[in-house]
Amino acid sequence: MRLMVLVALFGVFLSQSFAVTFHEPVSKISFTYDENLWEVVPTKANEKETLVNLQRKVADKDGDTTYFSRISIVKEDTTQVKKVKSSKLPKLQAYQIHAVEFLRSQRFDILSSEMKKVEGITAGAFEILANQRDFGLSFQQLGFLDGDTAYLMTATVRTKKLGEYKVELEKMFQSVRLAP
Repeated sequence: MRLMVLVALFGVFLSQSFAVTFHEPVSKISFTYDENLWEVVPTKANEKETLVNLQRKVADKDGDTTYFSRISIVKEDTTQVKKVKSSKLPKLQAYQIHAVEFLRSQRFDILSSEMKKVEGITAGAFEILANQRDFGLSFQQLGFLDGDTAYLMTATVRTKKLGEYKVELEKMFQSVRLAP
C-alpha cells in the first residue's frame, strides 16, 4: 500500500510542469510556457519586429534530420499594410485576410482560419492553421490587434508532431494577455 502511494506521489511530481511567464514590457504582452520544454533564444538583428523566440529544448528527430519546434511573437504596424489600411472591413478581419494571403503566397496550405476567443485579449483574435508541405511543417498562428499594431504568435512544428503538441500549444495561446 505504501509503495503504491509513493509511486502515485512520485508520478504526480514528475508530471508537474514549471510554467514561467514571458512579459514584454513595451507592448504589454505576456504568456506562460513550460520552462522544462521551451527556452528563450535570442532574436537575430534582422528580426527587429520579433518580440520573442522560443525553441523546444529537445529536437524532434525524423530519420537523420532534426528540427527544433519554435514559437515567436512578431508585431507589425497595420498602417503600413496597404490592404488593411484601405479595407472597409473591421481592422482585425482585414489583417486576418492579409495574414492568410501572405501564407498562401509562401506556398502554405491553409487548413483553417477563424475568429478565436482568448480571455486576455479583449479586442478579439483569430487563429490560422496551415501546412508548409515543402518542409513538412505546420503553423498555428494567433493574431490580435492593439490599436494600429498587429501581433502574430506563431508556433512552427513538424506536421507529424502537431497532434502531440496540440494541447500544450493551446495552453500557451490561451495564456496570452495584452495589458491595457
